[in-house]
Amino acid sequence: MSYWYGGLYVVIEGWRALKIADPVIETMLKSPNVRLLRQYRNGTFHFQKKYLDERFTDLFAKGTDTVAWVRSLNAEFGRYFLESK
Repeated sequence: MSYWYGGLYVVIEGWRALKIADPVIETMLKSPNVRLLRQYRNGTFHFQKKYLDERFTDLFAKGTDTVAWVRSLNAEFGRYFLESK
């Protein structure tokens, strides 16, 4: 799960860098969960001395409906890229 979540944030970075636009995805990317997902990615791919570091726990403790949001965002990216062949 951590690898998936971390990888999803990399897709967000690429999306923004390439200035790709889609109204549904753009709305989802306004969520405060994006910042928390970035922290989660950093926690996942950089060594942490503390197992339950805030970079991991904040996504679920401070985020808004994070599991459903991650799944929906992932699905929307999939929809966008499959439709824009």
